[in-house]
Amino acid sequence: MKYFPLRAAVPLTIIMLSLLTMNSPLTAAPQKLSDVSKLLKTPVSKENQQQVLDYFKKRYQKEKDLTKGNHKALIEKTDDGGGYAGWFLKANPGDEVIIFAEKDRQWPMVELGDSGYFARIEKFPNFSSAHYQFGVNGKRLETSRSNRFGFESYEWAPESLKQAGVPQGKLIQMPAFKSTKQYPGTVRDWWVYVPAQYSKTGPPAKLIVFTDGGGYCHGDGNATVVLDNLIHAKKVPVSIAVFINPGVIPASGKGKSEIRNRSNEYDTCTAQYATFLDQEMLPALRQQYQISEKPEDHLICGASSGGSCAFTAAWHRTDLFQKVISFVGSFCDFRGISDYPSRKNNTIPLDQFGPWKTAHDYPGLIRKTYPPKPLKVFLQDGDNDLDNKLGNWFLNNERMAAALAYSGYDYWFVTGHGIHSSRHGKAVLPDALVWIWNSDQK
Repeated sequence: MKYFPLRAAVPLTIIMLSLLTMNSPLTAAPQKLSDVSKLLKTPVSKENQQQVLDYFKKRYQKEKDLTKGNHKALIEKTDDGGGYAGWFLKANPGDEVIIFAEKDRQWPMVELGDSGYFARIEKFPNFSSAHYQFGVNGKRLETSRSNRFGFESYEWAPESLKQAGVPQGKLIQMPAFKSTKQYPGTVRDWWVYVPAQYSKTGPPAKLIVFTDGGGYCHGDGNATVVLDNLIHAKKVPVSIAVFINPGVIPASGKGKSEIRNRSNEYDTCTAQYATFLDQEMLPALRQQYQISEKPEDHLICGASSGGSCAFTAAWHRTDLFQKVISFVGSFCDFRGISDYPSRKNNTIPLDQFGPWKTAHDYPGLIRKTYPPKPLKVFLQDGDNDLDNKLGNWFLNNERMAAALAYSGYDYWFVTGHGIHSSRHGKAVLPDALVWIWNSDQK
């Protein structure tokens, strides 16, 4: 038996392995932020700096100006729920560039040779966020909505998933609704959910209104699935739900863009939106379905500005809504700097609860309004929610909860470590619905 073919194959295998190992991550072009992170570890060689520069330039080639610092960071999620963030900025060679974030955090950026470009990679754990701004030689650049990111992972409750043997209600997409009174010129999409247990000859159904409705009747954490399961289990009463999107004003011509009316509807703290529902959208629903006329049988729910809008609707129209669910509610100050009543040119009477009032004012109004209004309120927020020039969302939700407690309201404040999204809210939606309809369950 001859063995030399086998012996000849061994050197060839070694050569092939050697060639493969030569193409190591340190010499190959980085493909992910985690690769770039390794290249930025000190000491940083010129070769590594050039690879980092090439990586970021390729991904920001569509950005016209990288000196203003209002472009988005690059994000790469990891399996543990966290992820990497990558920053890139153009300044002058030799500048000191630092990334500043809330909670007194800062990360010096690495200058990439003498190119004038600076980079930084940081790894973030699950349930973390950053609302950041760049600082160049001690001067901080202006921020925008792009200057934030976060990581969170919440699991769905069993009630949020379709269950075998549970009757499914019908989700009906209604014709686009055109407002003629409160928001003339606006058009909006909306849907109506009718549970399988509903009967015209049975007791009147409860009513639930969801602001930003399209996000609640489609996709993960679908409220219609939650309602199917909870109604079937008799944990909540038979309820008809209305999912309503904010209005838009259609484009006026070719090349024009539509105008979104969301902030006008949700962030202006008057009775207008509730009146819009009462006078324009709900009449057709009342004609078609048997719905309870009692305001304590009416719930309004939403997230962010939709959450503060839900509270506004109930606060002004307790004859229409007496139950509120707010997720990451925007109880913040949306006033422009020129809109404050103390300004000389402001003609709004100081005793008028008018357009200059924003949801930031509710904690004070709750404390000073006596007797308390007949409201039951569910609040949810995470301590990684937004922190920007409009306010700190989590602190303002804490202010809301403290005011409700002080004034003796029936409320429940659920906190977590999530960011400004509806993920946590949707995860606790089953618990919120059970509690809001049942005083003894919490």
